[in-house]
Amino acid sequence: ITINMIFGGNKLWHFEEAPEIDWAEMFATMYFLQWMKSIASVYEPGAHFEYYSEDVVLETMNNLPRNETDRYSETFINMLDWIKPFLPPRVSISYKRYGDEYVTRDDYLAELEEAKKKVFEELGGKLPVLTDQQKYATELNVKLRPGQADDPQWREKVELIHQSIERTKTLERYINDLTMIPACPTYYAGWAIATGSTRKSYAKFWVAVGALERKGEKFTEVVLTPRQLSSAEFVWEDVHIEGLTGKNFNKIRILTKPLS
Repeated sequence: ITINMIFGGNKLWHFEEAPEIDWAEMFATMYFLQWMKSIASVYEPGAHFEYYSEDVVLETMNNLPRNETDRYSETFINMLDWIKPFLPPRVSISYKRYGDEYVTRDDYLAELEEAKKKVFEELGGKLPVLTDQQKYATELNVKLRPGQADDPQWREKVELIHQSIERTKTLERYINDLTMIPACPTYYAGWAIATGSTRKSYAKFWVAVGALERKGEKFTEVVLTPRQLSSAEFVWEDVHIEGLTGKNFNKIRILTKPLS
């Protein structure tokens, strides 16, 4: 049984942790693998979990440089390589990048333009109308180019790209692959299983950071959204785990006040 998760493929650029992964990706992976372990314990052929990064889109949609998304993928794959020796029997995990499906970046851009035209026509030749939540997400994720905000419709133009991503021929083919079961940390209308990112967190790990919540002698993994982080009370604790590399794995936030 293969579970796949299509995700953004970057660490939100506002965080000091960017552009590398942090404990949020680690905790989410541990959480998903526990799910795979449960499946493999009753299904002899086993369970496979596949991350599918859409990071190539972020260059055109969120204005993120390729070297940052490359670094994110590099640190993510390093973390998965570190964790693989500890996988339960009949459980496996992998990481793929949407951009690697194309021979050249121009091939991707051509498909994206075709998909944008299709979506634009379906919208009656108008740009999307954004909800307040969509406006917030767009403003949070986009690293504005000089002068971009001067265009009063810049958010709508970004959303047009966002709605077109999964309408490219290549990504449609992946999404419609019936050999995999799609999942997402948060609700995604129509097709994905909403899993959360830890037992206590309902957030997208790539636009969040990981922390530990302490109650007595017990620690619980949590993943904090930007809004949660802005109001969180915490201290930093040093960490050393042999073989786990990256700038964000030598310390961790310990919440001094429980999340509400």
